[in-house]
Order: sequence, then C-alpha cells, then structure tokens
Amino acid sequence: MRRAFSVAVFACHAGKTLVIKHKRLGTWLPIGGEMEQGETPLEAAKRELREETGFLGKWDDLPAAFDGVPAGYIGYEEHQAGSKGMHMNFVFATRIDDPNTIQPNEEYTEFDWVDEEGLRKLTCPKNVKEFGTLALEVIAS
Repeated sequence: MRRAFSVAVFACHAGKTLVIKHKRLGTWLPIGGEMEQGETPLEAAKRELREETGFLGKWDDLPAAFDGVPAGYIGYEEHQAGSKGMHMNFVFATRIDDPNTIQPNEEYTEFDWVDEEGLRKLTCPKNVKEFGTLALEVIAS
C-alpha cells in the first residue's frame, strides 16, 4: 500500500482560523499538502502555507510541547486517500499577523476565517473541526 506523508496548517488570527474550499475535493480544509522528498514536516508546513496563501506565519513552541517537538505541531491523523493510499498527516498551528494580506492560489475556490462556532458549522471531515478547535486553543494561550 502506498503511503503519502502530508501536512495540514491551521493559520490563526484573532480567534479565527483559515479554512479553504478545496477545488478537487469539494470540502472545507486547512491549508496543506504532501511533503516533498527530504523535507521535515515543519519545513513542508511552512512551504505549503507560503505557496497557498503567501503567509510566513509565526511558528512558536506551543505550551506543554515535549522537548524536540517541532514548533506549532499539534497532532497527527491518518486517512485513506483513494488511489494515493494512506495519507499520514502532520498537523500544525501558526499565528498570522495580517489576514488581509492573503494571496490565494489555484487549489481552492474560496476561503474563510472562522471561529470555533464557524468550525462546528462547516461541511468538512470531523477531524478538521477537532484540530481547528485545538489550534485556536493553543494559539490563544
């Protein structure tokens, strides 16, 4: 079975997180994508955020993070991704200074900044709501 390593990035600002309506998948997701050969998960998260939004983010060590855990890392999930096999996904949260400077790319049809209530109302995978809520909590602390 093929395995693909990927990252998801919850970009947060003022109690809200960025979600995108993914063009190919037709659902709301955080920024993200597959890791490239030789990249660490954090390097991939920074690259995906920059490529898909133009943001650099502020990658802080999070409260209660274990020694050696990458800045902004909040968790891991895996799921089947059709012909791509198992997606093994490293999840990150980062702080954004100015959400109005977003530079959307061609991978999504629309985007929104949502708070916890907005996350609960999204049509998206359950783990997007769960990790999005966690990202807002750790970035606020």
